[in-house]
Amino acid sequence: MKRKNKPLRALIYGQYDSEAALAKEIGWSRQKLNKITNGQKEPTVEELNKLALALTVQIGELAEIFLQNKSPNGDIKTNVS
Repeated sequence: MKRKNKPLRALIYGQYDSEAALAKEIGWSRQKLNKITNGQKEPTVEELNKLALALTVQIGELAEIFLQNKSPNGDIKTNVS
């Protein structure tokens, strides 16, 4: 079973009233964004970039969120300085 991406949802709800509002802002369907936040779909690099721009975060920060969510124990080590 896939896990909800709580850090991503926190970013979304920190800036938008709903996932639907963000989806509308970036030209996606609510269902597409919902699949990403619920772990049913992994975003492409282009989708990550669009999310990063809308959420005003670095694309690397979003990539780490998705990697941590994918890790079985939620712990991922990166060599980013």
